[in-house]
Amino acid sequence: MDFGKKMRDLRQERKMSLRDLAKVSGCSISFLSQVERNLVSPTVASLRKISEALGVTITSFFDVAKGEKDSVVVRKNERVTLTSKASKVVYESLKPKGANSVLEPLYHILEKGAYSGSDYNLHVGEEFVYVLHGQVEITLDNKTMLLNEGDSAVYNSNIPHRWRNTYDGETTLLWVNTPPTF
Repeated sequence: MDFGKKMRDLRQERKMSLRDLAKVSGCSISFLSQVERNLVSPTVASLRKISEALGVTITSFFDVAKGEKDSVVVRKNERVTLTSKASKVVYESLKPKGANSVLEPLYHILEKGAYSGSDYNLHVGEEFVYVLHGQVEITLDNKTMLLNEGDSAVYNSNIPHRWRNTYDGETTLLWVNTPPTF
């Protein structure tokens, strides 16, 4: 996936300069320029800021899998995928591209040391996370919770939140947002 090109195309479609995008997103012009040239990979928090500033969901940056599309079923080998090298995470959408749903189900693969970024995320909606394998630490405001395999959490997304993989290896999660933010 050429994330930088997609970001540039979306920015230019909206007739925004890098300065405009920086002002709205809160990211620096130099950082955005490096992202557009694929010199750096944004963290999850930066990606969210950029997508919100462009008025799109994060899945707008995903590669669309080839093959027959269904409005209900997503085959494992046809998942739309986004990789954040900076955050050390791979997102796989479990929702058909273009499906009209209030849910955004995602399969997260967190490398050792993966994290959502140093900034807290804050947005409208609710989130559900279920640990399939490994361990994840979720911080809501100033309260930190450790979730192990089989544990789950549900919380309001307007509470400042962030996460990180605290497992000594790869952690996999089922994560559902409503409304869709990805």
